[in-house]
Amino acid sequence: MVVKFVPKPARPSGEDDRTAVPVVPQHLLERHGARVLNPVNALVAGGPYQPPRSTVYRAGSMLMPNDMVRDARIVASFNEVLSRADLELVPPRRQDQYTERLAGLPRPVSLRATGKAAKPAQVDCWLALQELRVAALTGRLRKDLVDRLSVDHLLVGTVDIGGTPWEASGVGGAPWEASGTPGSGYARGGTTGRIPVALAVPAPPRGALDRRPVVAVVDSGIGPHPWFDLPDRTAPPPAGGFLNVFPELQEALRKQGEQAALTATTQVLLDYWDAPVTDNPLVGMLDRDTGHGTFIAGIVRQSAPEANVLAVRVLHSDGVAYESDVLLALWGLILRVQDAQEHDPERMVDVVSLSLGYFDEAGSTSTFTGQIAEAVDKLRELGVLVVAAAGNEATSRRFYPAALAERPSSPDIAPQVVSVGALNPSTTRALFSNEAPWVTAWATGAGVVSTFPDDVQGAISASLVPATGRGALDPDDYRAGFAVWDGTSFAAPLAAAEITAALIKCSAENPALALKNVDRQVAVKRAWAALTKAGG
Repeated sequence: MVVKFVPKPARPSGEDDRTAVPVVPQHLLERHGARVLNPVNALVAGGPYQPPRSTVYRAGSMLMPNDMVRDARIVASFNEVLSRADLELVPPRRQDQYTERLAGLPRPVSLRATGKAAKPAQVDCWLALQELRVAALTGRLRKDLVDRLSVDHLLVGTVDIGGTPWEASGVGGAPWEASGTPGSGYARGGTTGRIPVALAVPAPPRGALDRRPVVAVVDSGIGPHPWFDLPDRTAPPPAGGFLNVFPELQEALRKQGEQAALTATTQVLLDYWDAPVTDNPLVGMLDRDTGHGTFIAGIVRQSAPEANVLAVRVLHSDGVAYESDVLLALWGLILRVQDAQEHDPERMVDVVSLSLGYFDEAGSTSTFTGQIAEAVDKLRELGVLVVAAAGNEATSRRFYPAALAERPSSPDIAPQVVSVGALNPSTTRALFSNEAPWVTAWATGAGVVSTFPDDVQGAISASLVPATGRGALDPDDYRAGFAVWDGTSFAAPLAAAEITAALIKCSAENPALALKNVDRQVAVKRAWAALTKAGG
């Protein structure tokens, strides 16, 4: 497999493609309590607030920084304005010491109808946000506070191929598809590109290191596989192994979801296991992103076997993640790295791999309305490299967080986000991959073979001749434990693994950059050295 880095443009890439429009199946919108923002009929506060572009967001959830959530006077001032629309914000209760350490954490604040008006109210956080912005422009609210609010976007895994018609049956993105260039060749056997394969090789051997670099995979969680010494789903991965989980962060994510579910349609992430494998047990068809995180872990195992993977589950098996969950995961990693640098080096995280993203409603190249940029920059300040998939919509429209790569870098913190597009095995650029000047690396992302949970079997049945014991390939029986799959989802962890391998080499070649030293300044220097060695 191949990783190639490209020179960063001297300036932002300017206006991007405006034709990539998210088209989300209605059942996914309903399952996650979401809406598609249509720029044609979207209400706008006006003034400095520009007309939006299309995006997908949670209708009953608004993101508010934790320090504002704790201030009852601020919440009351917002609710005074919203009461005119018969709406009110319901701040989340204090959760635990873990969450309360994060003063700047954007938390999901539920929106509901007060029921006090004589007419029905529309529970839509975009409309509520415009009401608050108008109040800020007219002096009724502090604009600096209102500008810290945002919608809770839906992020998607970057595995399924957008740009219909990729095949006769219409392979869509997960969960949306974009109006990209028609093509063919990425679907196999009537599936969406994922298909089981057999692999006759053992897990790559691991040499000894003073401290193994850690790649945090913020994704769909884990499933059983012998490469990870994980025979089933009854116990967590063994301590000291390649694959690790983050129980206290997963518990915080579960509590956040359960609280949101009290007032808004919410799918709760119960733990770190990639489950359920299907969202419709009556039919049994596998979800589009089932096995996504396990597949990514296997890519790192193949390309940087001396590293460890820290799996954090934020992505549902249908390919959807809530921005509020992704933010909690990133801020949880920030806390973990801070703890490592203060007193516990074994908690260090060196690289974060993100195979998910979203289209932002802000049209300006200099304005990032999402809250993810702040968390990414905090990780970079601590010396952590962030690698993100560029997306599969065959568009140049900015896909975040990958498009953060076009921002300027500073030698005082770790390098800017590495945004990764997908290559075919022939090293040509994959037809489905997004491409723009903000894509700063390319890696093999089509026809990739990696690990898959070996307890997964879907409803599609192979043609059988029982009397002779013969049959055709069963396209969703993954008990062999391996699959072939396509997407920038898999190009990103390959690039992350390449950079991680470079971290190991830099540590071996220069004692001043030794991995056992997790000091912030050393981590920043090591990150720059590794990216340079990898070719970035």
